[in-house]
Amino acid sequence: MFKIDKMLMKLMCITMLITAFYPYLTFYSFGTDIQPWNCLVVLLFVFVLLYFNTKISIFISILLLPLLMSLLLLLNSQDSFSAARSVCGYINIGLSPIVYYYILKNDNDLFVRMLKKAIIVWFVIGVIQLFVDPSFGSVILPRITTSIDRGVTSLAPEPTFYGIVCFFLLFIVEILDIQYKSRYIILLLIQIIAIAQSTMVILFLCIYLFYLFIFNINVKALFCIIALAFICSIVMINFDVSNSNIRVINLVNRLLFSGENMLYVDGSINSRASAIFFSVKGFFDNYMLPNGAGSYSTYLVEATSSNDFFWNVTISNRIMSFYGSILFELGFVGLLIPCVISLLIVKAYRYERKKMLVNLFNVNTILWSAIQLSFPLIGVVIAALIYRGRHCCPRYRMNTARP
Repeated sequence: MFKIDKMLMKLMCITMLITAFYPYLTFYSFGTDIQPWNCLVVLLFVFVLLYFNTKISIFISILLLPLLMSLLLLLNSQDSFSAARSVCGYINIGLSPIVYYYILKNDNDLFVRMLKKAIIVWFVIGVIQLFVDPSFGSVILPRITTSIDRGVTSLAPEPTFYGIVCFFLLFIVEILDIQYKSRYIILLLIQIIAIAQSTMVILFLCIYLFYLFIFNINVKALFCIIALAFICSIVMINFDVSNSNIRVINLVNRLLFSGENMLYVDGSINSRASAIFFSVKGFFDNYMLPNGAGSYSTYLVEATSSNDFFWNVTISNRIMSFYGSILFELGFVGLLIPCVISLLIVKAYRYERKKMLVNLFNVNTILWSAIQLSFPLIGVVIAALIYRGRHCCPRYRMNTARP
């Protein structure tokens, strides 16, 4: 039987991992933040794998249905660019897990090495930008946007995107339980909090800690939370943070001492919250039927005419919500995606009930936020969950050595 040349397959695997771990890198901008290189190599790799009769998980087979639906909706879309961008997103959700599960299963060492190197590279570039040159690396990025009250961007266009990459890398590290896990988690936390300084991703961490506390509540955990809250209060009371140049501190100060409604006062938060609200509203307004890609801006014009609370709504076909995009565009078919992701988490952590509950609630909360459909690390996370569920079950793991 004909076999794929090992060197060629190794090169393809490396290319797949580079385009996933560095989704914004490009020498030619296609007019989007996330570049389509990952989508293109995924299509090529999947074709090769299917040609050689590679088996596909039943969960991935289910995720192919939203992809097929998006292809049908593409034919009827009036905004071809938005529709094509959405299709790339569903390719990421439906096809990427095939590729990354194959890599995890057949060349786990390569995957873990590339993952560790990616964490270090993002960290080093971020440190250089923070202390030496804020524009370092901009030549291979589509754009760089930041300000004095935000962190640096490393190899992403914005600090928030940098933080999102770090957060998902952290989640992958936790799923795979790699060797020296704590070291890489610390590196990623430093990047999120001190280098990227992304308010949204710091909120992600707070959400994770909240669920961790809820599902692991005990006297020790309660004492730690109270002590941390006390220390933060002392710091906020005794130091003048009203003129801080750090955005997250300004928001916390406003929330604690001004009594203002964050959803209404802060433009960025108001805009992101509106995307969740109107995408879900559009899902139910259309009786859970598909709205299709490229119709969101038309819906917003009508929906916002009688709404006063969400004042910073961007009239665009880009929906700043991962789950919101799926439900608005695909209708009831889109419900398959959160259901499959939830089932994969349950299966991956089926013998670790507390971890399963924490990750189940955490992931399904965070994926309502402004994470793009085409973000490649979503596909990697799905693949990692499948791999953990099949090969890394702690109860039956025969080999205690970690990769």
